[in-house]
Amino acid sequence: MSHSQNKAEKLLEINKILTQSLKIDEVLHNVIQSASELIEVSDVLIIYLYDENTNTLRFAEGEGVNKEKLKNIHFSPGESISGKVFIDQQSKLFSSEKEIDMYMKNMNKRNYEAYYEGVHKRKIKSAFCVPLINKNRCLGVLVVDNFNQDGVFTEEDMQVIEAVADQSAIAIDNSNVYRSLKEKNALLTQSISIHNQFYNLIIEDGGIDKVLALLETLIHSTVTYHSTLFYEEKGTFFPIVRGKDVLGVLELEKEFESLSNMDQIAIEQASMAIALELIKKNALYEKELHFREEVFNQLLEGLSKEDLQRALHYMQWDETWTAQCIVIEGDRERLWEQNNFIEKEWFVRSIEQITNAVTVHSFLFTRAYQLIIIVPKIKENALEQIIRKIESEWGEKKSILYGIGRETAIGDLSISYKEAVRSVGYAKANENAHIVEYTKLGFERLLQGVDPAEIEMFMQDKLSRLLVLDPTFLKTLNYFIESNKNHKKTAEQLHIHPNTLYYRLRKIEEELKININNEKDWIDLVIATRLFVSGNKKY
Repeated sequence: MSHSQNKAEKLLEINKILTQSLKIDEVLHNVIQSASELIEVSDVLIIYLYDENTNTLRFAEGEGVNKEKLKNIHFSPGESISGKVFIDQQSKLFSSEKEIDMYMKNMNKRNYEAYYEGVHKRKIKSAFCVPLINKNRCLGVLVVDNFNQDGVFTEEDMQVIEAVADQSAIAIDNSNVYRSLKEKNALLTQSISIHNQFYNLIIEDGGIDKVLALLETLIHSTVTYHSTLFYEEKGTFFPIVRGKDVLGVLELEKEFESLSNMDQIAIEQASMAIALELIKKNALYEKELHFREEVFNQLLEGLSKEDLQRALHYMQWDETWTAQCIVIEGDRERLWEQNNFIEKEWFVRSIEQITNAVTVHSFLFTRAYQLIIIVPKIKENALEQIIRKIESEWGEKKSILYGIGRETAIGDLSISYKEAVRSVGYAKANENAHIVEYTKLGFERLLQGVDPAEIEMFMQDKLSRLLVLDPTFLKTLNYFIESNKNHKKTAEQLHIHPNTLYYRLRKIEEELKININNEKDWIDLVIATRLFVSGNKKY
């Protein structure tokens, strides 16, 4: 049998050997053994495989080397012989020691020290390197070295190893696929186990504290839960979400991305468990708010003495008390998003904590996008304290309007409620109003039930000729009204000469065909101006 026939048969045998195992360590060992048997003059054989995570070539297997030392090598693509062949994806046979030195000169110091120790401090005389390619993807390289003679390897030697490399690349790829599937299966099994542990806690109504305790046990690290909708974007913060809504945050000791896959899965499962707990608590709180609204509705409709006593017992109120109603509403935006129940609960609970801190007998519920608070008059300035604390807590986050009804007996709460609704309605219609008490409204109270179109016609009838003039005339009139017809004060506020003020006032009288000193004309003018200015922020 000829030498070439012997090598051909050996290659067929190698192909069988390489397909016998899917374990990467066995595959790499078989590749080295096969190459060693085919190239008898080789002193050293090394396989470097590409690591996608580090974007480097790492030592995988070898013969005639110190494996522990070579494990410290991290060749970048393009670095040294292995890196260049990996980039070019072309085999390279070196014709001289000088050419080898030229290819190796860009090896960094750390890699060179590891390599030099790994090959037992010897200098390469002859070498070739072939890429391990499968499906147009380079998986690594196979290096064959001789440390004794120059030009000891031939093109035929390299072609033989190329054939081995082709078979090896397929075997390595299959092994990687097998390992990946095995890892994914193990990951899936562990993930299911973790999921079941958290699921059982939820079924047992373990609560958030037990979920956190289990999570800390699984990841061997401390975790803190923050019940907040607002948080800083940090790697150690993991948001608890439902859809697009943030329900809270888990604060970790280490950045989430730096943790193992299993730790990340545990955190994700804990997050889902906490989300379910929060949603469950939210559903119960929504029921409680709905029940409170029903109790209030019954108070508004009127109850029998027996039913009234039951309602007051639930509210922990005394029938001799008086109370005031506050209606809270968002100015330009709603107090909470339509489908974000957690945001609503967070806001309402916060207001409830504030009211309870001022007076434990406050009664709070929601209606549509309004928050209604009934404050019994058992503590001086309770209402003012509540509003001040709400503004302190939420003033920078939300634009809130307050409508306040009069103090009434419990049996007349419907009156205070209707007044609070009218007051907050006035606040929404007038951009300069923020907190509106019904008792402090002037003629505006009389206009609550008037058709807006009728009000608009009244303003046009009284001011239309003035509105087409320069805006300074309306501004002058408004300041004149605010100063209660004080000429000197009006001129000073407008920074104009008294004669200029006199001219403007005469011009206003001429255009509107009125006399400012006529009581009826003056009253009509004041009402029309106040109505117009209240709806136009620039004045």
